[in-house]
Amino acid sequence: MRMRFSCCAIRNGSPARPRRRACLLTLLAGLPMLTCMPARADAPLSVTLTIHDYPPFIGLDLPYGGLLTRVVVEAFKASNVTVKFARVSSNRAITGVMMGLYDGGFGWAHTPERDRKLLYSDTSIYTFRMVFFQRRDMQLNWNALSDLSKYQIGATLGDHYSDEFSTLHAQRKLQVQEAAGDLNNMRKLLLGRIDLFPMEEEAGKMLIQTSLTPTEQARLSYQPKTISTVPTYLVLRRDLPNARELLNRFEQGYRQLQSTGQLARLQAETRKALLDAASPKRPAP
Repeated sequence: MRMRFSCCAIRNGSPARPRRRACLLTLLAGLPMLTCMPARADAPLSVTLTIHDYPPFIGLDLPYGGLLTRVVVEAFKASNVTVKFARVSSNRAITGVMMGLYDGGFGWAHTPERDRKLLYSDTSIYTFRMVFFQRRDMQLNWNALSDLSKYQIGATLGDHYSDEFSTLHAQRKLQVQEAAGDLNNMRKLLLGRIDLFPMEEEAGKMLIQTSLTPTEQARLSYQPKTISTVPTYLVLRRDLPNARELLNRFEQGYRQLQSTGQLARLQAETRKALLDAASPKRPAP
């Protein structure tokens, strides 16, 4: 299809040159419209992530789905990616991704086994602080994890506490009893079946507050000493066809939230909602 321009001759000169000049001006006048057009937005994508109960960080029954859930959803949303959730058990949340049953998950740390099957976000979305929970009447002093070899230690299937803990466990230098969930281990503490249970500090305190009776809560405490700090990430299975693009979109959205200050506002808003939800409701006067 040809485009035809109507050019008028200018008096006092050759009709051909003014005609060419007028045509050129007409073409140039249209350039700003072309160069100022916005870039094409990224095509919409979707991803299915596993979700389990790990308050206050993860849980569909929590306000905004928990601290980490909200960050992940908002970072993807900023890059035109819709997040769908598959609700599973704690162990299934990571093993299901490694088995190829789901696209990915979040709030997971690096381990050699996971690294072979998963891709990680460049950015850590949260750093967990791992501590030991114990019965209040039992005080244990230790300098290195190997000092705890004579005690029964609980662990949750699929969870990672530290590289040193995993090594000592594999070498059977620690007596570790594995259970299906964190609450199971807290109850084993109360029953005296284990002496120590490692868990993320905030998550452990909320689990006790929301799942145990006041009498049971009073019997448990935690050590102020840190076992380890564990950076956690968004993870996607390596054989997911668009895994790299999804990770790039996540990073782009996360940086946008961070640079605009929206990330800090979202976290503060979510923490307040979580505290309000966990606080006992006073009866109306």
